[in-house]
Amino acid sequence: MLQAVRGLFVALACALPAAAQDYSVAGPYGGGWTTVTVTRPGGSTFNARLVYPANASGQNQPFNAAGAPYPAISFGHGFQQPPSAYLATLQHLASWGYVVIATESENSFFPSHQNLANDLRHSLTWLEQQDANPASTYFDRIDTLAFGLSGHSMGGGASILAAAADPRVSALANFAAAETNPSAVAAIPSVGCPINLISGSQDTVVPVASNGQLMFNAARAPKLLPVITGAYHCGFVDTPAFLGFGCDSGSLAKATQLAQSRRLALEFFELNLRGRQDLWKRVWGETMKLDPALAVQSEPYARITPFAQRIPTTAGSSAVFTFDVQNTAAFADALDVLVEGLPYSYQLSATSTGLLAPGASVQVQCTVAVPVGIAPGLQRFTLSVRRASDGATRAYALRGVRIL
Repeated sequence: MLQAVRGLFVALACALPAAAQDYSVAGPYGGGWTTVTVTRPGGSTFNARLVYPANASGQNQPFNAAGAPYPAISFGHGFQQPPSAYLATLQHLASWGYVVIATESENSFFPSHQNLANDLRHSLTWLEQQDANPASTYFDRIDTLAFGLSGHSMGGGASILAAAADPRVSALANFAAAETNPSAVAAIPSVGCPINLISGSQDTVVPVASNGQLMFNAARAPKLLPVITGAYHCGFVDTPAFLGFGCDSGSLAKATQLAQSRRLALEFFELNLRGRQDLWKRVWGETMKLDPALAVQSEPYARITPFAQRIPTTAGSSAVFTFDVQNTAAFADALDVLVEGLPYSYQLSATSTGLLAPGASVQVQCTVAVPVGIAPGLQRFTLSVRRASDGATRAYALRGVRIL
């Protein structure tokens, strides 16, 4: 019964008009927050800031359960930056219906990156316990099948360490992730969920070339490296500690950087944790690739060749597009074949590739029937292949029918 109810909520969420939503602005909920105590397996404890959907923003505001169960994100802070430095960003996530837990541990001058990663995972376990506890405010209100990880700088690197060791995590999106000890670069090939390494082009504290780029290179697909032009390291922090002492600066206005980074993270989480299929073009498609504010590298796990193709035909006739679909991931997977933006009837020779070994490919045909009476012109549409194992990641290609 519980899974059926959760499935209904997911279905309703997927039915919402995601394309009309602007995730750079606050969502429909307030961002309430409180401090909770998390117990580690050995019995020691640490405090964490819990930020949740509420009727209004502020400390100890009543929890709003109207949209529950909610996906949940464990967030790691940067070096000497307490979770309060990121409160507005955490509240932004909560305003869109996420429960966010941010550990306050490892905020000394000599932090343990591994301990921080462990506490990110312990925080997810605490959420599982709350969801299962009838006496908890959050009983049956956390979607424990939709866990994400995030963080900034040191916390971003720790989120990679945590994701590499925790199969419960379904999506990883962090900000200016820093190399850690043990190495996040060495750990990232073990991350099994989609990865989004949001970075800044003018980051002088954690330069993307020696951090995010190396992580992207080492990670297995699906992976993204969107670099925000003019963004800088401390521009990802709402209110830096020590009045910003030691911070860098960049050409992008801080409010703009925060809006862009929050949007990128939320669109990624919405697609991967809520299954909002209308958002795939913003994450993997043309909308992301053509964004003038970004320089984007991506490897979605698959490839369609040729990438662009136009076929001439006449009204009342058919155009046949033949293309190859290749699994470029390091693991076997099935790929669903989809067509979007085509007002004419069409037929695919296969709607799924079936299980493909790494590097393997299959040929697929899309036959488009052009109705009688269509005026001459070009009808564009998009082909995409969606990874069956996560139901979110896509590769795409462009097609056009030129009616003569």
